[in-house]
Amino acid sequence: MKRSTDRILTTHPGRLPDPSVRDAVMQARESGDRATFETLTKQGIGEMVALQREAGVDIMSDGEFWKARDQLYYGSRATGIASKPLAAGEWPSLLGTHQERIGTRFAEFFAIYDKLGNTPRPGVTVAPFVEKSVMVGEVKAISPSPILADIAMVKDALAAAGQSTDGYFYPVLGPGWLDHFVFNEYYKTEEEYVFALAEIVKEDFKAVVEAGLTLQIDDPGLLDRWSMVHPPVSVEEYIRQETIRIEATNWALEGIPEESVRYHTCWGSWHTPHTNDLPLEAAIDLMLSVKAAAYSIEAADVAHEMDYKVWETHKLPDGKLFIPGVIAHKTTTIEPAELVAERLVGWANLMGKENIIAGVDCGVGGRCYPEIGWAKLKALSDGAALASQRLWG
Repeated sequence: MKRSTDRILTTHPGRLPDPSVRDAVMQARESGDRATFETLTKQGIGEMVALQREAGVDIMSDGEFWKARDQLYYGSRATGIASKPLAAGEWPSLLGTHQERIGTRFAEFFAIYDKLGNTPRPGVTVAPFVEKSVMVGEVKAISPSPILADIAMVKDALAAAGQSTDGYFYPVLGPGWLDHFVFNEYYKTEEEYVFALAEIVKEDFKAVVEAGLTLQIDDPGLLDRWSMVHPPVSVEEYIRQETIRIEATNWALEGIPEESVRYHTCWGSWHTPHTNDLPLEAAIDLMLSVKAAAYSIEAADVAHEMDYKVWETHKLPDGKLFIPGVIAHKTTTIEPAELVAERLVGWANLMGKENIIAGVDCGVGGRCYPEIGWAKLKALSDGAALASQRLWG
């Protein structure tokens, strides 16, 4: 895993604004035309690599524009998962029980938000949800073939773009994020259900690392699920539940060297009030128990910019890397490079400059207007350059 040995390196959580071929990629995926899917996806990855270079990103992803959380994905990885029609009033995810939705405090806001989403587009509304994914039988991994094919496709695209895998990370959903979208109608205990979620992704974890790529575990759920538990529970009970999810994550990481793993968490990508966010201090020790070399976390959003104070009493374990978000994804304002630099110098003073990589709170794809997303990544690299001058001279 790359480290900031002589300057602050830059990265992001994975999702980038869509390339020109995105709609055609998803059509080919849904129709089962793998050849066209791969050809177009490689083209799109090439665009993503070029745009990240232009923005000054050091540690890249492929943009994740070609992925989806749906039955095609779940069914290709494991048995026991099926799609079911939504009943009246049901949601396909835990977002339906978000505490901010309960009552009338933000009712008018959500009536608009649910139709327009994070980045409103002229004449476009969010299509109504019609089905959900459910565990209906024993969940068992089928074959690593799908992830091996995806990795081969990505590596071919990176090679064609002249991008080394040494500067690349591959995100995979964690068990604590999958539980937002895959419901349980089969297992009798929470532990069985959560470890079944880990079964879906365990082969993906292993294959990514064996291919020589850096694995990123996407797990906003560690922090964001708190505001969706209904009825609400105590912090102690919530941490008990999340401990099971972290144990399942570490189980799925068995045999994988920590140096090949980074872990991302946040309070959710949705542009909503965030009045019910879990305090970081409640879950920080649990986050640091994940068997990873680097931890990426939201830190630039106004609701969490003061979280640096938590690190004044908690220590980053020796040898670990910290990737604080110094760019927010929930606002269209482009952060000045001077502000980004000041944030990074502050983190370097807390953690040690070699232990810091400049990050973004969440992926900018689908959460920022495209031009703004890329401008934010340029501000990230400009701010990191300023901070590096101050820290290294």
